Amino acid sequence: MSLVEEASKWTNTGDELFEKSSFKEALQCYDKALELFPRDIDLWNRKGLTLHELGLKEKAIECFDKVIDLFPRDTLAWNNKGVALNDLGRHAEAIRCFDEAIEIDPQDSAAWSNKGSSLGNLGWLEEAIECFETAIKIDPKDAAAWYNKGITLWVLERDAEAEAALTRAKELGMW
Repeated sequence: MSLVEEASKWTNTGDELFEKSSFKEALQCYDKALELFPRDIDLWNRKGLTLHELGLKEKAIECFDKVIDLFPRDTLAWNNKGVALNDLGRHAEAIRCFDEAIEIDPQDSAAWSNKGSSLGNLGWLEEAIECFETAIKIDPKDAAAWYNKGITLWVLERDAEAEAALTRAKELGMW
């Protein structure tokens, strides 16, 4: 078996375990694949997401930083790092990550939606709504953006608008 085939086997097994929420086992598989290809940014992103799911957010950030060191224009790594920082309550740092992703790809709806969530966590609700609306313009089927917009509008007591946004999120399969 070639190195590529072996790494692919470990990666595929890790992905299957991740989908089954067997995160510790998935992590072991990604580590085995990274032993073979330590500069594979996709594997570092997968490992980071797995660590995030295990609640090891600081370790996850280290993985996303590794991706950014290897390939600074990886919007997925910037987004993932921002989500982890947001979950740690480090909202201003998270916003900087989402801004990096947006600078690289202004059409990245996830970055806009994630930035909106961080802004909302800081209490900047109108700015958050603007980000959600931008995400929705880019991807009208982004259920999370519709949901977050609805919740933010509800907090602002703009109930009719909130209900419309939440209804749209539900239609898109948010819950």
